[in-house]
Amino acid sequence: MEEPSRNTANRDWEIQTVLKKSILTQYDDLLRELKEVEQRIANTKAEIRKIETEGEVTDMVKGGFGGIQHFTIQGFPDPEYRKKKALLRNREIILNALKSEIEETVNDVQVYINGIEDSHIRRIVSMRYIDGMKWRQIAINIGGGNTEDSVRKTVDRFLERESLKNQ
Repeated sequence: MEEPSRNTANRDWEIQTVLKKSILTQYDDLLRELKEVEQRIANTKAEIRKIETEGEVTDMVKGGFGGIQHFTIQGFPDPEYRKKKALLRNREIILNALKSEIEETVNDVQVYINGIEDSHIRRIVSMRYIDGMKWRQIAINIGGGNTEDSVRKTVDRFLERESLKNQ
């Protein structure tokens, strides 16, 4: 059996690094997506309340005798109301599925982070990926003369080492 080429090993290492970063960044993206879906649901509920509050709508149309007559039409906007209600149900289904995915990802992320032996790195990774802090904020919180570049590189090097271990 042939030994894998250096190119193959390098590519595997890059894939592992991307996967480690992916699980961490996925958590942050899921939380942002959750807020977006919740906002869409709130907007749709507001639109439904507006339709229910206003009740009947009135419109003026032209017709008859070459379009010179005016007619007033009144009624409840049932098609629009049903459409908004269906949209709300679909968005709530999406929200529930997203919450389940987030729970699973949170568990994966926390297990991964808790498995980091180095407390310094564990703190940096938690601040970045769990708390969603910027590198600059992390450097300030960590203290000890750390810069945003130094904390970012610490995590990058850690992920590289982890990837090499898994080869």
